Amino acid sequence: MDLHNIRESYNFDSLDIDKVNRDPLIQFKTWFEQYKSLAVKDYNAMVVSTVHDNLPENRIVLLKEIRENGLVFYTNYQSAKGKALAANPNISALFFWREQERQVRVSGQVVKIPPFESKQYFATRPYLSQIGAAASEQSEPIASREALEEKFNAFTSKFPEGSTVPMPDEWGGYLIQPTKFEFWQGREGRLHDRLVFSLESNDWLIQRIQP
Repeated sequence: MDLHNIRESYNFDSLDIDKVNRDPLIQFKTWFEQYKSLAVKDYNAMVVSTVHDNLPENRIVLLKEIRENGLVFYTNYQSAKGKALAANPNISALFFWREQERQVRVSGQVVKIPPFESKQYFATRPYLSQIGAAASEQSEPIASREALEEKFNAFTSKFPEGSTVPMPDEWGGYLIQPTKFEFWQGREGRLHDRLVFSLESNDWLIQRIQP
């Protein structure tokens, strides 16, 4: 399969260091809201990367909250990503917003959010999503699809719709505490705009880097 001749021209916008917000979380939220307005399916999807046995692992999760001090997502703490983060809390997140020719990379460390906050969010999830989280031992092997569905059905029988599905003890949220952002805006001729925000002594330093 020859992909050499695939070409795109980028001319949606520019990224000026004198016009961005000096707080990268505010700048991120501005871009995020602009992308959200397009109503693209899974506009809050992000790739999170962890390290296990010195090997990087990537997967797509959903961003669920933008806070003043970071970004929140939820998962099973005993999943592959949860175990990796327990051993090494360093994380990288990537957002690719194709329609606006933008991407954002975020690097930092995770901390678990308080259990009561996770429970508050869990209670807002759709019923089947609650059952799925409760029934699945995420990332663990299982004999067959049928066995998985049997577990799911057992939980629906135990907790019928309309009842309270308890949040599993091993399930909850992570807060990504950023130490670095990179904002990327596609430009003509591959002269893309790239601005890097680095946290040093509680101040964000901004630097333009070459594409």
